[in-house]
Amino acid sequence: MKKPTVKKNLLLSLSVVFAVSALLSACSDKADPQKNNASQPDKTTEAGKNADSGEKVEIVWVMASDPDKKPWQEAMISTFEAKHPNIKVRLENIPYDQFDQKLTTMISSGKAPDVWNPNQADSGFATYMKMGALQDLTPYIEKGAPELDTMDPNLLNIYKIDGKNYGIPLVSNATYLFYNKDLFDQAKIPYPTTDWDDTSWNYDKMLETAQKLTHDVGNVRKQVFGFSSTLSPNAMAWSFGGDMFKPEAYTSGVMGEPDLMNPKNIEALQFNVDLINKYKVAPDQQTVAASAQLGDPFMTGKVAMYISGGWGLGSYKDAEFSWGVAAVPYHEGRKVTLYVDPWSISATSKHPAEAWEFVRHLADPQEGGGAYRYMSEVGRTPADSSLFELWYDQMAKQIGMDAAQFKQVHEGSIKYGREAENHLIVKFNTILETMNQTMSTVWNGKKSVDTGLKELDQSLRSLKLD
Repeated sequence: MKKPTVKKNLLLSLSVVFAVSALLSACSDKADPQKNNASQPDKTTEAGKNADSGEKVEIVWVMASDPDKKPWQEAMISTFEAKHPNIKVRLENIPYDQFDQKLTTMISSGKAPDVWNPNQADSGFATYMKMGALQDLTPYIEKGAPELDTMDPNLLNIYKIDGKNYGIPLVSNATYLFYNKDLFDQAKIPYPTTDWDDTSWNYDKMLETAQKLTHDVGNVRKQVFGFSSTLSPNAMAWSFGGDMFKPEAYTSGVMGEPDLMNPKNIEALQFNVDLINKYKVAPDQQTVAASAQLGDPFMTGKVAMYISGGWGLGSYKDAEFSWGVAAVPYHEGRKVTLYVDPWSISATSKHPAEAWEFVRHLADPQEGGGAYRYMSEVGRTPADSSLFELWYDQMAKQIGMDAAQFKQVHEGSIKYGREAENHLIVKFNTILETMNQTMSTVWNGKKSVDTGLKELDQSLRSLKLD
């Protein structure tokens, strides 16, 4: 099958993303160099080892639990083992909310998995890089990996530190506004635009639309909310042109002194508080928690517009209603989150050559390969350039959108995107937990945004994460 092509410079505008190399260099400087050097493969021996030498070995593959991915995981293992009968892959699924803790325990106890995605929970790549937990993949790549020939080099270089590769991109999720077409049709309201440069689609217009779509709030069986989101407090600030951290936090990997009282941060958080408590077009914490027990809030069919990550393209395919994707509302300085996730190999893997063969299998963009099937069967955004045009067509057909419009939505998100903060700032899981705990009283209206941010400033500074 002839591979479709896509522009190689699709992600060239992501200046923040490509600053990750500087960040991760800083993080790697703080890692234990002896640990790193001791665990890296010898280029002339280990990297040249034949993974199919006949020796029976087992490698451990760890992923966060996700029922949407289970069939793909099983297919990856069975097809790989059929080609490599001497290598057994043992899959371990860890619940998302336990992923960082369990993975850290595995690493510190000398039982790290062979293959895993360090961005799969909240700690992120920078944290594990600083721990010295990641294998240098450069010798394997240099030996030859045709599966990477069509990988956008800008994506591949995100995980290149001091000339060494520590990750192979598997997915490049963006952020979109998902909307329930059925609810829009019932209210006879036009769908949101797919054009990110349409400044008339701003947050005021979004609020006006949400008010028209919201009804029966308080009646659990009938209520419909016009808007909700999965955005963290900092991602909310980004969408209004603000930021809770200084630029150097993203390039050094260290949070440093937060920058919470930025007027744009206050504007963003106040707007989101008002959506809940003043306009009542967004669910409160109790309602969100209750719906979360049943799964994703958008999947309930009771939320008309929902800002979330590109994983929703796969997760919502079984929804009992029609839905689409659109541009996140405009605001001067608006940025949205991008999630470029890699496959990595443990620095202490006893079978790095065999683990590398499995990573190649997972990264294969050919029809039937891991990356191809991850795109087609799981519905995630590919990282390989050769798959994009096919992905646009597949997703547009699945959603019921014009392919050109879907492409416009995705490329707009890339244009206005920046890499997820938990991928860039060390120990961001602790930072995020602190944010959520402190801000909970702001969301429920018990404290003002100003008071909440001042308390959050004290809480974050007390963490002493430097």
